[in-house]
Amino acid sequence: MNESFEENKEMESRHPQWRYASNALFQFPVTLLVTTLAAFMFFYYEAVLGLNAWYIFLAVALWTIWDAVNDPLIAFLVDRNTRLTRRFGRRFPWIVIGITPWCLCLYLVFSAPDVDASTSPWILFWWLLISLVLFDTFRTLVEVNLGVLRPDLFRTEEERRQMSKYFMPIDMIAIALGMIIPPLFLSAGAGREGFAFMGAMVAFLALIGAILFLPGAREDKTVIDRYFTGDYEKMSFFKGMKEVVKLKSFLVYFVFITAWVASTDLMIGNTIFLTIYVVRASPDEVTILFATVILGALFSIPFWIWALKRMQNNKKLATIGGFSVSAAMVPISFFQTIVDLLIILFILGFCLGSLWAFIYTIIGANVQDDYAVKTGKNQKAILVGTIGILGRLAAALDEFLIATVHTLTGFEPGHNTYESLASAVDNIELVIWGIRLLSGVIPAIIIFIGTLVFWKFYPLSQEEVLKNKRELEKLGF
Repeated sequence: MNESFEENKEMESRHPQWRYASNALFQFPVTLLVTTLAAFMFFYYEAVLGLNAWYIFLAVALWTIWDAVNDPLIAFLVDRNTRLTRRFGRRFPWIVIGITPWCLCLYLVFSAPDVDASTSPWILFWWLLISLVLFDTFRTLVEVNLGVLRPDLFRTEEERRQMSKYFMPIDMIAIALGMIIPPLFLSAGAGREGFAFMGAMVAFLALIGAILFLPGAREDKTVIDRYFTGDYEKMSFFKGMKEVVKLKSFLVYFVFITAWVASTDLMIGNTIFLTIYVVRASPDEVTILFATVILGALFSIPFWIWALKRMQNNKKLATIGGFSVSAAMVPISFFQTIVDLLIILFILGFCLGSLWAFIYTIIGANVQDDYAVKTGKNQKAILVGTIGILGRLAAALDEFLIATVHTLTGFEPGHNTYESLASAVDNIELVIWGIRLLSGVIPAIIIFIGTLVFWKFYPLSQEEVLKNKRELEKLGF
């Protein structure tokens, strides 16, 4: 009887369908901004501006250190009630404050001053570092609050699957636009002006997406009432951080998602190198490669939604998805013709659809529930802030790998065409092989290791997930 009641409760939802859709529309601004940064930042500073790869890595490494302090601290500071909480909610005001400057900061990244990188590298270095720090600070303000809001707003497994039903196609379309639209603005040229124009247009489009998302980011009365339950805010910052690093589900998730972000961003960031130097096409034709990946992912949506409902096992399906992505990445390093490459990318897109579907909306939400149950406190923003470090940690790993491979293979900065690069290096074939490995084999190894760790050590079985939900009910969270 109790099991039947629990199952019926899991099937209930107080939310209208528009709320799921509006909340999922956050994927438009975040994907446009993050994908543009991941896909073009390294190429812009190394190949267009001529900045040595190790300066770029140093800037990203310092950005990561800043992030390690900034993300958990902001998360802790916003995780409290204010005079506005009863009326507007705890999360919504911070999201409104942060989202506009976050969008505009992308333009800063791609509008570096016109200086000679060979004689004044530190000017470009500091421009990159400061613009990344500003971009990240406002991003943290938005994503930490949204990251906590989603599991609180969509509490039951059915609600989270309902959210995934909207999240996955919207995310796929957002990723498609995020990958396809920015290169189109480079059709007039891949010089400084072309990238500055691209940054401005992407920032503008992201703002439009943000406006559509905001209605779905409002807390309702049920969520706001939970903020005023007893013993809500008694855990200190350092106590909260200590509990984060003690949580096994988080540590395993940390490894898995870092590997996921590092591998996909490395592949995305190398696509423009692959397009220009291996395929020998113009920069805007990177759109074709990105579109093929997205097409495969869109075709995969019905399959992965069906598999999720059929298996009823989040861990098992995430493991299958991770290993399939790893296997699909390897052939990218060895394609011979453009036809081979497009087929490989379509298959990769189909496999990527698995983790895109639920790594954040379901797996991440389950880890947050586990944290709240283990600590007995509904202060999950510290956890989400720590998770926010993952993207920057992954970026630092990616830039280190790119800088290392480019140094070992002899890639010369400041050459944004194949002909220019070929005339500047001693062994163009070695350089090309470095780009091939960075696009396929190396990211495949990263995601394989992350998935292996997740498969062996992730502790949250489906029974444990449901048990945590019962405990949350008892705690009034």
